[in-house]
Parts: sequence; C-alpha cells; structure tokens
Amino acid sequence: MTHANPLTRRTAVLPITLVALALLASCAGAPLVLQSPVGPQPALTGPDNGKLIVYSATYAPVLEQSEYPVHTDYTIATPDDHVIEHVYNGVGPFFSYPVKVSLPAGEYHVRAQYDRGGFVIVPVVISANQTTVVDLDGEALPQGRDSGPGKVRLPDGHVVGWQATNPTS
Repeated sequence: MTHANPLTRRTAVLPITLVALALLASCAGAPLVLQSPVGPQPALTGPDNGKLIVYSATYAPVLEQSEYPVHTDYTIATPDDHVIEHVYNGVGPFFSYPVKVSLPAGEYHVRAQYDRGGFVIVPVVISANQTTVVDLDGEALPQGRDSGPGKVRLPDGHVVGWQATNPTS
C-alpha cells in the first residue's frame, strides 16, 4: 500500500483554497443596489376586468356527496377558438359552487356541459366591473317561459343568460 506524499496533497488543495478565498472576497465588496423597489404582486383584477360565473351541469362525484353536486369544468376561448383557460369549476364546501373567473373586458366563447348532458358553446361579453352569468343548470336564473326580451335561451327554452347589450366589437 502506498501513501500519497503530504506535499502533493497540499499543492492540490492550494488552488481550491485560493478560488474559495477569491469568491469570499468578492462577496465582501460593495453590495449590488437595485434601482426599482419591490412591492406586492399586481392584482389580477384590473380596472378593465369583469367576472364570469358559469353554472355548468352538475354531477355527484361520489354517492355519499349527492347532496353537494359539483359543477363540471369548462373552457374559455377567444371568438376564433384560441383556448385561454380550462376552468376547474368548483369552490366552497365540497366544491359545490361555481368559480368566479376574472377576465379582461372583451368577447369570449365558453364551452361547457349543460344539464341535459350535451355540450354548448356560448358567446359571452365581459364588461369592466360587471359579472356575466351563464346558467346551464337552471340554478342561477329564473326559468319561466315568459317571452320577455333580453333573454338568451337554448332551443328547448332554457334561459342561459341575459342578452349582451353592448358587445365590444
């Protein structure tokens, strides 16, 4: 068994020690000073944002929770079908309430499941500081058969929401 020469070990450690000392010396120099202050993260809801709530079809994830059905997920897209967001549509106790989504004012398409099992694409208008409600399960809006103006309906008469009065285009 041969042993390394102690002098060789010292000369091998010397360059590593010099590098470490140089790094420590550079840390002890003048601190880096940033010119821009750091603050809280900007709010997602700006002055031009509105809200969207979609009451999509509901289902019971497990039999024991049938008293608390959850809303199905949905997709938000631009009018030319560029997907912006896939929305997990559940908040609150047992995730039984639909999510309120903040969006910049503008026109969008919502693709969601309605209460009779099919899918529907609903054009929506988001206005600044207002909430647009899309009712696909009959929970949020009155479902009377009156033929009053201003209501958007499915072909079977189900009220989906209020007709947009000032589309942005």
